[in-house]
Amino acid sequence: MNSTTIYHRLLALSGRVSRIGLFVVDIVFALVSFITACLLVFEFDLAAHWKSIVTGISLLLGFRIISSIIFQTNNLIIRFIGEKDLRNVVYAALGASLSFLMMVQLWPDVFPERRFKALILVDFLILLILMGGFRVFLRMAADLFSRNRKESTNARTNTIIYGAGELGAMIERVLRNNHNHPYKIVAFVDDNPRLHNQKLNGIRIYDRQKAFPDIIHQQHVQVAILGINNISEENRLDFITHCLDENVRVLKIPTAETWFNGDLSLGQLRDINYDDLLNRPPIHLDVEKIQKSLKDRVILVTGCAGSIGSEIVRQLLTYHPAKIIGLDHAETPLAEFDLSLGRGNAFRPVIGSIQDERLMEQLYSTYQPTVVFHAAAYKHVPVMEAYPAEAIKTNVLGTRIVADLATRYGVEKFVMISTDKVVNPSNVMGASKRIAEMYVQALDSIPGNKTQFITTRFGNVLGSNGSVVPIFQEKIRNRQPIEVTHPDVTRFFMTIPEACQLVLEAGVLGQGGEILVFDMGEPVRILDLANKMIRMAGLIPGQDVPIVISGLRPGEKLHEEILATGEGLKPTHHPKILKADVRSQVYEEQFPKIQRLVNMAMDGAPKNMLIQKMQVLVPEYIPQNSPNATQPKNEFPVSKH
Repeated sequence: MNSTTIYHRLLALSGRVSRIGLFVVDIVFALVSFITACLLVFEFDLAAHWKSIVTGISLLLGFRIISSIIFQTNNLIIRFIGEKDLRNVVYAALGASLSFLMMVQLWPDVFPERRFKALILVDFLILLILMGGFRVFLRMAADLFSRNRKESTNARTNTIIYGAGELGAMIERVLRNNHNHPYKIVAFVDDNPRLHNQKLNGIRIYDRQKAFPDIIHQQHVQVAILGINNISEENRLDFITHCLDENVRVLKIPTAETWFNGDLSLGQLRDINYDDLLNRPPIHLDVEKIQKSLKDRVILVTGCAGSIGSEIVRQLLTYHPAKIIGLDHAETPLAEFDLSLGRGNAFRPVIGSIQDERLMEQLYSTYQPTVVFHAAAYKHVPVMEAYPAEAIKTNVLGTRIVADLATRYGVEKFVMISTDKVVNPSNVMGASKRIAEMYVQALDSIPGNKTQFITTRFGNVLGSNGSVVPIFQEKIRNRQPIEVTHPDVTRFFMTIPEACQLVLEAGVLGQGGEILVFDMGEPVRILDLANKMIRMAGLIPGQDVPIVISGLRPGEKLHEEILATGEGLKPTHHPKILKADVRSQVYEEQFPKIQRLVNMAMDGAPKNMLIQKMQVLVPEYIPQNSPNATQPKNEFPVSKH
């Protein structure tokens, strides 16, 4: 008889027959335990106490039957026998024994011997061992047959759990109690030296720092599960990196707050994603102040269908504004985003361009927004190198229109979304955004201005439209070569949610005139990111997915920077938000120059002339890897406008 047949018979037993069978077995155990207790307590002299013993066993069996029915000791499924079933056994045995003890006290003439009290205790202990042990045996047998059946049909994957504490033990228990998964736990690893070389449910715990590589190779580990609470970001990232280096797939579980009914389930195991590759402590926001500033307000979000704009809208909705006016010029993304939010919310979509001054004024006059988040912009560096006039029209003119109307209509807060590419810019996109920064900063300095203009700078956003991560993902999915521009190229990264969280925090608590820089951690080497993403997909870099060095693109830097030449950083109310110490801007000086640049772009001026004039406005702008590299001139031609 093979293990599969035995397993199915056990299943049948746990269904139709197990209740009756267990009941009969428990009665037999009750007889055996009582007789054994009598032999031990009366020192094998049963004849002298024969009448009392017969009366006692009759009463006790009756109590045992009633107690078993009350506590349903036979109402269980063998495969899932657990702590609750064993507790019911204890309660049933204790209830019957206490009932019998009362009868002994009430009938001293029937049970004259004091040793009957000792007999009750011994009988209780023996019965617990028999009933409890039998149930544990049944559960172990069911587990063994189930495991053998699964392993005979599907080979399991050797798996380790990082963390031998409460969470790690819970993960192991969930996997042990559910055999419909491909994981075989072969070891725990932990950083706590007090746990090293001990065992948890028969599985050895190893020192992660010392034994991890050996375990991977000796046990042929293919999967690792993050099962530890309160882990430092450094240790988490170090563990993930080591796993990926060893071609080990890494799984994680969500936070306990998201568990269904407070219990961890097998279906909650998830692969790590690219967000987990960042060394990021959690961001703590002043939710109360943000709520107070945004609740029941009318808010305008430009570029609302983009990666940043859409996340800003989603987060704003949690603070219960009166209305969110979402502007975007892309019809399909705007429609899809509106549908994704569902009905009955405060979002109002508007299609149009920030270059359309008439439309923008209509929006301001109709809705009277009190807060503006300006996320609309052209952002792709190589594209803007080829079309500097379009960068100027959208990033400079569009910003000027939206910002001017904010002052005219008395907007309280105007938050501009900028980029780290404005720092010592090497491309048109960065230079155009820097000019937009300068204009907004100059507006804030106008005497009598009541609008607080705040600029937020941060680096690349993981997962945003057209960014490196989704491009890499698509290439990996199709087993196509990944292009990396340079082996040493690095970039700063943030996730979309954390970038937008800081935008809200900075915007609400900023005082106006600031350029706020987000702490983006350490720069990420793009080649390392590509290798890790390939390994996350269970593939081998260079073998399953080739990596090609394509050369820096037009306008692209090898390394991005946080501060421009001559700038410094000052702390703010939030540890991850810093204030850039930038040179002040005077509106009367900057407006004529910026307006002439805009007029040149509108008039169709040649690219080289536009680049030269942008360099005059932003002296630190030096085109790199670009055909636009020219020598700056010191004067603007007089425009016909």
